[in-house]
Amino acid sequence: MPTGSCLCGEIKIAYEGDPVYQAICYCHDCRKMANGQVFQVLKTSFSVTKGEPKTYTKVSDHGNEIITHFCATCGTALFRSGGAEINKDNIGIRAGVLDDQSILDKPPALEAYVERRPPWIKQVEGAVQLNHKYEVISQ
Repeated sequence: MPTGSCLCGEIKIAYEGDPVYQAICYCHDCRKMANGQVFQVLKTSFSVTKGEPKTYTKVSDHGNEIITHFCATCGTALFRSGGAEINKDNIGIRAGVLDDQSILDKPPALEAYVERRPPWIKQVEGAVQLNHKYEVISQ
């Protein structure tokens, strides 16, 4: 069972099974949260195993409420919920919080908001390329 935590260890998470998909997103939100990969996992396989994250809710570029769950002590953004109806059963885990970083050895299956990708970052070979979207898709 993959596990993860915030930087200070006050909040811990876990999930079972394989991610629904993994992506890298260059939207303004994700860029502010360190441009990391996101692993979408089923809500039913996800749990917070220690602590209680604080939340911040905002409206996405597509008009959907997205909730960022973070540690109030160290500020680590751990996961997001909400978004488009098609992803209502998923949780988007920030890949950098996962304890086993070998999960990052596999490249993301899709890149979102590629029009905002910094020019020095190369396209991920074989990844689906999406302009102006992320939360509106599911694979």
